[in-house]
Amino acid sequence: MADFTIVGGGLAGCSLAIALHKRGKDVKVVDRGDAVTSTKVAAGIVNPITGPYLTKEPRFNEFWSHALKFYRAFEGLVGETLFREMSMVRLLDSEQQVTKWQSRLKSPSYQECITSDALHIGDEFYSEFGGFTIECAGHLLTADFIDATKRFMGDQWQVGEVLEPEPEEMTIFCEGVNGLHNPLFDWVHFRPAKGEILTVQINDLKEDRIVNRGRVWLLPIGDGVFRVGATYDWDSNDCNVTAEGREFIESRLKGLIKVPYEVLDQRAAVRPVIGTRKILIGIHPGHDRVGFFNGLGSKGVLLAPFFADNFAAHLCGETEIDEGANLRGNL
Repeated sequence: MADFTIVGGGLAGCSLAIALHKRGKDVKVVDRGDAVTSTKVAAGIVNPITGPYLTKEPRFNEFWSHALKFYRAFEGLVGETLFREMSMVRLLDSEQQVTKWQSRLKSPSYQECITSDALHIGDEFYSEFGGFTIECAGHLLTADFIDATKRFMGDQWQVGEVLEPEPEEMTIFCEGVNGLHNPLFDWVHFRPAKGEILTVQINDLKEDRIVNRGRVWLLPIGDGVFRVGATYDWDSNDCNVTAEGREFIESRLKGLIKVPYEVLDQRAAVRPVIGTRKILIGIHPGHDRVGFFNGLGSKGVLLAPFFADNFAAHLCGETEIDEGANLRGNL
């Protein structure tokens, strides 16, 4: 019998399995084996400065440092490169945003994330309002990360479902959006967000940085191929691509680049967002041998390593759960 059974082999489940394994625990992962999941579809981008108000995650430095160490250590175990540190160009899209950014620059917290060099961006982009270059950014090859974890776990990775936890086992549910249907956690306020992304070929664009403007980002993956996204649909919980999703992304892409492109692929999945937009980890308030790790949302690649290690340390009796993420403290 394993020390811990993890239900769900997405970003949360894989990260927790790795964190427990490095503490010497016997871990079993039970995953449904769905072909389409949010982790497998996600671009896996880490971006410290987000949204129209150019807001930096308050604990970014702490999470970023932890994530780099976590991914690099796992890469050493499996002999693969899974996380790519990359520069990101953030293009501003209005005079109001220029003013906001000038105000943000008064804070050392923002200054430490960007280069002091002048912005260099090709004529292929619309950049009439300027922008800046972020150094502490990157992306995780999310599908490869899952595959690497699966190989690493060997026979301890099983395809199947856990409908009811065994009373003598410690079972941690890391089900992503499927947690919405788990009766043990029907009191958690899930608010899933469907997202669609495109894969495009842009032969006339030579850019090896992530580029972000407004509500669109462009991620180079090699040989003139880019991923571009993404939509947020709070009313749909299916993984079907839509004409409306493609139209939205293409309209944003046309406001970012001036050169022609070809759409190669379109994919959709549902992000596991909890109503408070916060990650929740911890032990069920009524079942001491049932745990929960969910709500990674669109910042999962940044957040998962820190909270997986925090939860694993708690499960091993080393520390308390991070106060802001404690399931029992956010009922």
